[in-house]
Amino acid sequence: MNNSVAVKRAAPNKAAVSKKKASQKRRRIFDAVWSNALTVILAILWLIPVIYVIIFSFSDQKFFIIPNGFLPTGYTFNNYISIFTQSDNVIKFTDWYVNTLILSLCNCVLVTFFTVITAFVLSRFRFKGRKFLMNVTMILGMFPGFMSMVAVFLILNLIGLIDSYWAMLLYWVAGAGLGYFVTKGYFDTISNDIDEAAKLDGASQARLFFQIYIPLAKPVIIYTALTAFMAPWADYILSSIVITSSANRTIGYGLYSLMTADHINTYFTRFCAASVVVALPIVVLYIALQRFFVAGISAGAVKG
Repeated sequence: MNNSVAVKRAAPNKAAVSKKKASQKRRRIFDAVWSNALTVILAILWLIPVIYVIIFSFSDQKFFIIPNGFLPTGYTFNNYISIFTQSDNVIKFTDWYVNTLILSLCNCVLVTFFTVITAFVLSRFRFKGRKFLMNVTMILGMFPGFMSMVAVFLILNLIGLIDSYWAMLLYWVAGAGLGYFVTKGYFDTISNDIDEAAKLDGASQARLFFQIYIPLAKPVIIYTALTAFMAPWADYILSSIVITSSANRTIGYGLYSLMTADHINTYFTRFCAASVVVALPIVVLYIALQRFFVAGISAGAVKG
């Protein structure tokens, strides 16, 4: 009697569990479908302007508005050739590219060094005013950089660095320490036992930093270097304020100058070709260093 009652009680419970599992399965399928569909839609929307620029970089026409439809009537490689071989008072692509490349490489090395060493000090040393300093830098980092552009212009004008792209390097390097958060978070994940073992072996702080922490922090260093390299490459606001001559422009400011009402119908297809050439190094770097980039930012965000 008791066994039959137990079986009757278990049967509804089993059916309820089965129904609950089926409901959860349907919910997972629904979530997967709508999230993947949304991802595909966003990817298509993101790719449309990219594909548009690539197609018109091969166009044999110059005009921004194509009278015969949305696609070019003919295709050519001349746009890519002309941006490197032709130079006039408006377009100086080779000068812009070289200026930006030099700035990006210098900025990559200097900003990475100062960011990493600032993060190391704040992560491994305890000193009076440390918390206050971290709070101040956090507050300053919340304000967008363009809010200080008027003061930056006045200071650079006083020291005679207007129309010099080294002024932009000074601006980025001077503020490198404010970007220590992610790197510090990565250093915080490294055990203190490593410090103690190294100090017992007689290692100095400099040796500890360069021979132990630098190799261990390779992912976050690559992440920091990549973001530092990107700053001059994608900059427009600072260079438009500091740079006055066409030859000293960076690639962002230079390409934007081609999109004014006076030049867009003459230089549009060359603008598209130049945009593709500018984007290629960044795409290659991100693809080649993707695993370090993801590892650095994910680990640094844990305690940063």
